[in-house]
Amino acid sequence: GKGTIMTEAFVRHESGVQYLTSPLLDAHGVPHLFSLRGGGVSAGVFASLNFAQGSGGLRDTAENVLENHARAAAVFGLPVSRVCRSYQTHSLTVRLVDDRDAGRGLTLPPFDGGVDGLYTRTPALLLSVRYADCVPVLLCDRRSGAVAAVHSGWRGTLGGITANAVRALTAGGADAADILAAIGPCARRCCYEVSAELYDAFVRKDGALRAAFTPAGTAGKYLLDLPAVIRADLRRLGVSDAQISDCGVCTICGGDDYFSHRVMGENRGTMAAFIKMPEKGNEKQCH
Repeated sequence: GKGTIMTEAFVRHESGVQYLTSPLLDAHGVPHLFSLRGGGVSAGVFASLNFAQGSGGLRDTAENVLENHARAAAVFGLPVSRVCRSYQTHSLTVRLVDDRDAGRGLTLPPFDGGVDGLYTRTPALLLSVRYADCVPVLLCDRRSGAVAAVHSGWRGTLGGITANAVRALTAGGADAADILAAIGPCARRCCYEVSAELYDAFVRKDGALRAAFTPAGTAGKYLLDLPAVIRADLRRLGVSDAQISDCGVCTICGGDDYFSHRVMGENRGTMAAFIKMPEKGNEKQCH
């Protein structure tokens, strides 16, 4: 019924690097992964599969970050020069990328402004977003094979960046009924405490979003269910519950497999989600 939250256990892989995949995307032949912490070359607070140099006092090396991306790309049989990396500023920008964007932020300079969502119709281009409590969302139009990757923290979720990505795909000819979505590990309602100001901002946007909040143990604080807001946006645009795969894992209380900004602060590693177009003939048509 309306009250049930559809989460499904994602599949854990240890193929050099450690990562999760969505059973829904797997069933449709969509190559993707949500990284876990193991199988990389980074050390210390970045150990070991880290995808960003960091914003705290401690920094990982560019070489380590490049090698970790190369190991993730190898899961897809691609060189690191085929990775297109977001430039995350909590913007609402979803950008169409193609062969000219291969290697951005790694073997080529990054985007020059905020790009928190990427989508493509270019084969063998590996889209990548990073997270350590924010919500990673991967999308695929199962008919054309077009794919998108989105980084959605509270700002992106309030502003509807995942909805922007769906609109970008449908503007390119996709039907929302053909779009599959996978929501990865992120801060969840169990642990994600926010201010009354944030509660007010969401409820001002849409009164129905009250349902995504629970009063916290701390006076004047709320627990926020970011994925619930994203799922509501997807449903509103015509992506049915059966096409939304949510792992249900919380990065804050999920344990040692996850980097968490809330748990570790600025000096920590960062996870990444990757997606590329299915090989032609590999997308499973469902008519």
